[in-house]
Amino acid sequence: MNNELHKKDVINRISEKLINEKIEIGGNGKKYKRKYHLKYTQKIIANVLDAFWEVIAEAVEDGDSAKINNYIKMEPRYYKAVKLNANGFNNKKADIVPARYRVRFTMGARLKEACRRLTKEEMKGEEQQDVWYSNKILS
Repeated sequence: MNNELHKKDVINRISEKLINEKIEIGGNGKKYKRKYHLKYTQKIIANVLDAFWEVIAEAVEDGDSAKINNYIKMEPRYYKAVKLNANGFNNKKADIVPARYRVRFTMGARLKEACRRLTKEEMKGEEQQDVWYSNKILS
């Protein structure tokens, strides 16, 4: 828990999930007589992942939103300029954060459910630790 997944880790996990999946090429009867089955290599997965994020970045750059049903919605949102106080008591030292666009993420049902399961598992683990700790003190 509390691990960071980097691009290489994501690619490895995707390739593990697609270990039995194959890409079917050919077999249309004219040019290719036989069908060829290729595996999803890590290079193919990396290229697809890079292309996915490039498409998302281009969509946000154009002002469009990208929605992947049940997972996430990403959209550019305009935020007004905000005046921040550097010191909570002194208004003379005020910084201004300029107006800008930022990406807003809205989680879908699949990711919300994953978070609910995570909190339930954490609570179970904490309860078990508390019981172990209280038993340790009593004995």
